[in-house]
Amino acid sequence: MDLLLSRRVLWAKSFAYGLGSLVLLSLPIKFWYLFSGQTLSGWDTPGHIVLAKEFAKLIQTGSAAGWSDVWFGGFPIFYFYPPFYYLFVYSLHLLLSINIESAFSISVFITILLLFTAIYSFAKQFLWSIYPKYVRVILGLSSVLFYFNYAGEGLQGTSIVGIVEGTVISSFAHSLILFALVSLDKYRKKIYIPYLVLFVGLTSIIFYTHLLSSVFYSLMLLIYCFEYRHFFFQNIKVFSFALLSVLFLISPVVYNYVCFSEYTSGVFYGYSYPPLLSILGKDVYDSALRAYSNGENLTLVYIVELFSSGRWLSLAAIALLIFHFRKFHSSPRSKFISTILLVFFWLSLDYSLGYIFPNLKIHNYRAFDCFFISFSILFSLSIRTIAGNGKNRLPFFPTIFIVLMIEFYIFINFNPTKYQEYRSPIWHSARSSEELKLYQKLADRLSSLPKGTLVQPEIIRSKSMFGTPHFWLPLLYEAGVRNNLGLTVESSYYSTLVFNWQEFGFANSFRWGTDVDWRENLILHAKRNPDSGYYLDFLLRSGVTHLVGYSPQFHEYIDLHKQRLEIIGSEYPFFITKILPNANLKSIKPIGLIHTELLNSQSEYRYRDFLKISNLLQMYLVNLGYHTKVLKITKKQLDQFETIVPSFSAFILISKEGGLGDESWNQNLKSKKIPSAIIRESQLLLDNQSLPIQTLSELLESTIEIPKSALSQSMPQSYFEERKSDLGELLLDDTGKEYLFVTEENGKYSDGMFASLPSLTGKIYLWGMIISFVFLLSGVFLTKIPYFSFSKTK
Repeated sequence: MDLLLSRRVLWAKSFAYGLGSLVLLSLPIKFWYLFSGQTLSGWDTPGHIVLAKEFAKLIQTGSAAGWSDVWFGGFPIFYFYPPFYYLFVYSLHLLLSINIESAFSISVFITILLLFTAIYSFAKQFLWSIYPKYVRVILGLSSVLFYFNYAGEGLQGTSIVGIVEGTVISSFAHSLILFALVSLDKYRKKIYIPYLVLFVGLTSIIFYTHLLSSVFYSLMLLIYCFEYRHFFFQNIKVFSFALLSVLFLISPVVYNYVCFSEYTSGVFYGYSYPPLLSILGKDVYDSALRAYSNGENLTLVYIVELFSSGRWLSLAAIALLIFHFRKFHSSPRSKFISTILLVFFWLSLDYSLGYIFPNLKIHNYRAFDCFFISFSILFSLSIRTIAGNGKNRLPFFPTIFIVLMIEFYIFINFNPTKYQEYRSPIWHSARSSEELKLYQKLADRLSSLPKGTLVQPEIIRSKSMFGTPHFWLPLLYEAGVRNNLGLTVESSYYSTLVFNWQEFGFANSFRWGTDVDWRENLILHAKRNPDSGYYLDFLLRSGVTHLVGYSPQFHEYIDLHKQRLEIIGSEYPFFITKILPNANLKSIKPIGLIHTELLNSQSEYRYRDFLKISNLLQMYLVNLGYHTKVLKITKKQLDQFETIVPSFSAFILISKEGGLGDESWNQNLKSKKIPSAIIRESQLLLDNQSLPIQTLSELLESTIEIPKSALSQSMPQSYFEERKSDLGELLLDDTGKEYLFVTEENGKYSDGMFASLPSLTGKIYLWGMIISFVFLLSGVFLTKIPYFSFSKTK
């Protein structure tokens, strides 16, 4: 009997290790294109490659955060999107002596391996440490492949589909999160300080990698601390020191978020993405839908495809989890992970936290990714629960081995790139020779534009070569012209303004989801003249000089505004047009906008509120025939009011309900022959436009027309308070961009680069990342050295 049992174990080990080796060997074969050295397809992927190139330039100056001119006309780069992953790419670039594209591709493969290992290590630490090694291998592979086989609804947040689409950085962060939780739990069980050092290093690097993942990670730590609260109270001094160490290391990230998050557009995907992604496999449903279009029965084809493809395992996983969840949640070993599953299942369904905490944007599909990792791990535990040596149970090893073989079959046959509508994972191979020639001709045309030209591309939601929003990112970057859009993770409020004003030109254009939507107010006030070129006027005020696009709607728009758009280049169906100013508008000096709360309570006008009111005012001003800039007046300008008066044509006091002293302040300005008026916010938002129009008409009659070139001090750069200029002050204008304010005392405006960011911030940021990485390496080193392996094991 013992001999028979030992043979069975030997065969089980052979099958487990053999299949494990086969799965590992299949990874480089399946993802061979990541070693080709060529640019990848994908939704966000081209944009991340551009950011990696920008980081490579930045780090050579000894800084990890700074200013970039490539998107939004100019924006603070890596202040709002931590750059550790790009440091990782840059390190591969140096170590392997390869270009950035190749280094990025290899980093994607490393991320897949890290995620593979992290899921296995996490499950082993919390669930499977009691099992023999060959059983751990077979269970771990089952969880990993179940997760990797996710097809979902084609969104870019989850598993391999997400990595292919371009959310590789969040997947990289998720692998670090799992490793960090493992190191913390090892410290709890062994009371071995090197594991705590490793935990501190990993935690810090997570914050330098991905901010939203950091929020999720913090939530997981709270769950862990509550689950093992007695242990934490007993070791409160040690964990307080660890917490202080982490806070010190991540202080540059926290400082940037606290001080500058106001200047981000607040992209909030809860509005535009479905809250729960399909587990049953949309690739199966798509096949059934195609058969249905050919006259077949949809339900029958779906059921057949579900079983023939092997994706019936997803249905089985749901059923097993439902009937075993109570057991998992009551077990000390699996309670932690089952709690994580519940919490992130809720976050994937509900984005109310985005309302409660305005600067906390929960992207549902990323929360779903955390849920699905937990779900995948518990699926394998469910198999272990129903299979064993007792009565009425399936034989364990044959059952789990068959499940793993089916998962491996799905993994080998599932092509996430093809499923995402790309003909090839390699960018050039996915395009025809005609498309590549057109691309090069278009790049040459754009390269011929004057240096520094700011171009507004037409954005259409499509995965065709010329459709994806991120098709333009590398094209305009390679052409050497400036892009008026970019990845929204790095955006200022300017991108929000673009999306709102686009409604007057290209309602068909793709909008990123934002939590700021003023279109109803803008459209309400456009009823009198809906085709007056509001969008073109906004772009000109923003410093944009050229439009490029190709859709039928774009062609129609050119025909509609022949007087304002001059075609200067074409590669059919693409047209490059120059925006011409509206000859019917009178140019006047800027108008200063003062919120009466600044007069009464020294309270500054909030960024978002100013942009909303100033853009509504601009619609009135254009309708009345005036071209100008609306500038935010701060307390600093108010303190030197007499000095700034000559640089403005008029001042408008914005009042909520007529505060104390508003009228007297207005009368005081008028007594000094300074044009001014009081307008209530409610008057601008109402459908009845007669009152503000009358007030503005009377105000504008006292202004003096100036040459159109006199407003050239408006800079095509996103506004960022940290930027400083020796030639004058940078004020916030109505487009969310900079306006160089130079008084007569300070001299005249001169062209060229005149504003910069403090270099110390970026240097501290870089050193924070490096020191955190040293902590991580030290923890890995100390935990692996036998000399330091003694511990107080519990």
